[in-house]
Amino acid sequence: MSDNFFLEPNELEPDALEPARPERRRPVRLVSTGLADTAEVPRSTRAEAPPCYGPCEACGASVLTGKTPAGVRLALDTQHATYTVVWPAGTPEPVLHHSRAYPVHQCGSGRQ
Repeated sequence: MSDNFFLEPNELEPDALEPARPERRRPVRLVSTGLADTAEVPRSTRAEAPPCYGPCEACGASVLTGKTPAGVRLALDTQHATYTVVWPAGTPEPVLHHSRAYPVHQCGSGRQ
């Protein structure tokens, strides 16, 4: 390797940077797929899923809804930070770690 960091003008010729590409011998084919103009649009047989994140129907607060493994639908407050309590034996107070859990939404409507 030489100690010369400067290149001569003819050292960066375009042909020297990239070899010539082979010529394409076949023409490009166009392929189209899809429904005919007169075909009916297929209908989904699945039930439409409700939005999982949106306003509470009773109070309008943003909630995340889902079902428990037992099939109970719950709304969760995602705006409230929650913490896990770790209280090691022999220490005067617990240590609080930020949790990724959310509390159940309670807006006073009597529904969850």
